Amino acid sequence: MIKFIKPFYHFFAFYLTNYVIGFIPIRILRKLWYKLFLRMKIGKSTYIDMGTYFMCPWRLTIGNFTHINRRCFIDSRSKQGVKIGSNVSISHNVSLISASHDINSKNFASIDGKIIIDDYVFIGANAIILKDVHIETGAVICAGAVVTKNVPAYAIMAGGPARIIGYRTNNLDYKCNPHTFFF
Repeated sequence: MIKFIKPFYHFFAFYLTNYVIGFIPIRILRKLWYKLFLRMKIGKSTYIDMGTYFMCPWRLTIGNFTHINRRCFIDSRSKQGVKIGSNVSISHNVSLISASHDINSKNFASIDGKIIIDDYVFIGANAIILKDVHIETGAVICAGAVVTKNVPAYAIMAGGPARIIGYRTNNLDYKCNPHTFFF
């Protein structure tokens, strides 16, 4: 009986999360759903804005004082999951993609890898972070960048594929605190 029910449970959890709960305009209600029903590990004072789309959210860990803006895509299908640190700012329409396909495989085999984002990272709008990437403390990913390789601490990355264009100060001490109750 459980084998019969499990696919329906996953379908409804997926559907409700991404097409109903994700658009409720009250953050605390969304956060309660994510933590209690989906078993996401979300730190204190972390905000996930409306329209964020999740795949396998139970493999996602988010630290404290992190802000994920509207319409982000977070794919945690990798067996190793996705880890986002504390005081991270993720701008609108960012995609974190932990799984893909081997295009040279005759059966189009699935491949996946973890994504780790350390503390004090800023990711600009429309950036894409691919599997097997570790973004170290304080790094900046510019808008529209495509990150395919590890990013050193405090590096500023831009382009597709992303490359280092400079370095950020290493004296960081802030918390990402959105100012509105709704959205």
